[in-house]
Amino acid sequence: MSAAVLHNQFVATADVVSGILATIRPPSISDPTLQLLILDFGGVLELPLTEIAGGMASGKVRLRASIDVDSTIVLSLCGELVGGRFHIREANLNTETTTKKARTDFILTTVRAALSLTSQVEVRMAEIGLDLRLRFSESLLEISRMLRRRQIAYRIMVIEAATGHRFELPLDITGLEVEEIALIYHAITERVFQFPFESLTVFMPATVDSAERLKHANQSNDFTLGPDPQTKNLFGQVIPFGLGQVTVIDKIIDDFDGVLSELSRNDGHQVNVKIRSLTGQCRYEFPEAPRLPHRPWDERIQMLVDLEGQLDAALAARYNALAASTLDGLSEEEKASLTARPELDEDAFMIDS
Repeated sequence: MSAAVLHNQFVATADVVSGILATIRPPSISDPTLQLLILDFGGVLELPLTEIAGGMASGKVRLRASIDVDSTIVLSLCGELVGGRFHIREANLNTETTTKKARTDFILTTVRAALSLTSQVEVRMAEIGLDLRLRFSESLLEISRMLRRRQIAYRIMVIEAATGHRFELPLDITGLEVEEIALIYHAITERVFQFPFESLTVFMPATVDSAERLKHANQSNDFTLGPDPQTKNLFGQVIPFGLGQVTVIDKIIDDFDGVLSELSRNDGHQVNVKIRSLTGQCRYEFPEAPRLPHRPWDERIQMLVDLEGQLDAALAARYNALAASTLDGLSEEEKASLTARPELDEDAFMIDS
């Protein structure tokens, strides 16, 4: 087997299981397509062919196929001409993009993850007799990262479809932006949902009325703000959500007695009231958030969206197989010792001073 490499912003390696090319001078055909068959997932990605270049006698052939209007797959083949047929020994698959869009990122990461998780992928084009079989290898950590990036791209696609906004993605998406993407996505798809939460600060004037309102709020397990007009900002674009409210679940008011004393001074100065959640959860209610259209995706994107469960199951199976392999060669007693659930006493989480 010979090596094959798949490039975009990631790096992956594969083996060429087999590969034959009959000709690079096909008869005149309309709408030629390059097919990627991802066997374990039953998916077929058909990409319009835009170029065939090189020569079989020289040992190098290059095919270009369109992913979408902004992106192209380039398949470079190296081999030798034997008996009138080009036997492929090495393959290089990379992508070229002119813009950074969520749709493109979603397609690329889905295909990359599927290529890495399937037992074999076939690349075909009947018109030129191309029959290439590849087996990709990739670390579980890198596959997990690809699926995480795929999830982010999908959520941005949902936001675009629901709001009409179009985003040019930055080279790096920050942790805060990932959190904002998740919140906006859940607002669109669920409307009422719980979300991880640390704290918020409310600014109240030091008045008797404010002091009474704070005492009343402290009698409840939760703390609700709103309903008020809600907006979110993503990549510099403002997304209106209409009226919404936020509820801190299992709330605690920092330094309640001190804050209450400040408010009771009744001199109108601003008092910062910090509210946290003991369980780290907040409930958002956005009944007027934008909605997805009935059928937001074309056939190709829907096919890739539908791979979600299979990709997750395949990754979990890989992790389970890795875990099982660490027990090879051990006795039953040793396996039981390693996999036994630990028994922790009351001192387990104490920190030595």
